[in-house]
Amino acid sequence: MTVTFEFEMSDRRINSQRIKGAYEAVVNAAVGAAKAELLDGSVSTVRSRMTWDYRWTEMSAQYADVDVEVAEEPPAE
Repeated sequence: MTVTFEFEMSDRRINSQRIKGAYEAVVNAAVGAAKAELLDGSVSTVRSRMTWDYRWTEMSAQYADVDVEVAEEPPAE
C-alpha cells in the first residue's frame, strides 16, 4: 500500500523544524490509522520519505485531462 500526502505551502517562511514535525505527525497518524484497521502483525515494514518540489506560483499551471488527437503529416514532396 502506498499513501501520498502532498502539501502546498504558503509563501510564508516556515523553518525546517516545523516542516519535519509536520512530516513526522503525518507519518505517525497514517501508521496508527492503518494499524487500527488491519489485523495485528499485518504491517511488517513502514518506509517514508520527504521530498521537495519547488514551484513558483506565477509559473504554475493546471492541465485538464483531455484526449488529444494527433494527425500525422504527409511526407514532404
